[in-house]
Amino acid sequence: MTRVQILLTEEQDRRLEQLARRLRTSKAMLVREGVDLLLHHRKRRVVDSLLELVGQAGRVGRKDISGRHDAYLARAGGKHFP
Repeated sequence: MTRVQILLTEEQDRRLEQLARRLRTSKAMLVREGVDLLLHHRKRRVVDSLLELVGQAGRVGRKDISGRHDAYLARAGGKHFP
């Protein structure tokens, strides 16, 4: 393990201490679990961000989606495709 020093607000520290006591664990373990959750969430967001573009091409029923999908996705994502 690596030692990391962080600064918490007094409120965060107090609430973390209470939760650790209630769960009969350490504040360090709760912080590690929180970091794992954050990293997992962020990893999913990177992958999911591409999937979030799906369906943003416009309203259902457009007949030119298959031919102009790059233009629609570029507009929705703020990027320009070649």
